[in-house]
Amino acid sequence: MSSKPEPVAPSAQLSKHFTFGELTRTSHGDLMEANRIEAQAVVPKLKELCVNLLEPVRAKFGPVKIHSGFRGPAVNKAVGSKSSTSQHTKGEAVDFSVPGHKLEDVFAWIVKNSGLKFGQAILEGRKQGVPTWIHLSLGAPHRQADRCQQALTCYDGKTYNKWEG
Repeated sequence: MSSKPEPVAPSAQLSKHFTFGELTRTSHGDLMEANRIEAQAVVPKLKELCVNLLEPVRAKFGPVKIHSGFRGPAVNKAVGSKSSTSQHTKGEAVDFSVPGHKLEDVFAWIVKNSGLKFGQAILEGRKQGVPTWIHLSLGAPHRQADRCQQALTCYDGKTYNKWEG
């Protein structure tokens, strides 16, 4: 008879600098508990996201502010995402900023110099054309290999263009 694993607590470390709580937080407080329950199934992917993508960014630039990590279906809908295949819903994507650094510089390092194996890196923003976060997702095998290392920009929330850095 197998027992269910203990639920991962919000304070649990996914990597040296990132917690389960950070990667499952939502501004939609009424959905937080359900979101964290749904995220239990994707903890290994959240750990991979933290160790392989966020920790190297933090090592280069310092503390990282998580805007959005795992989003269960209800949270994904509440934030206005129209994508039913969003990597956020699988624990494979994170939106973040790096206080004290221009996001364009962080983004350029990720895409050109970091050597990170990512699915998509998207420089996004909705404040008068100024980027407000970077979307970064896991690459293969979580995403088709021919759709990895995509570098895009999106400043209006709907038009994605290839980054020409």
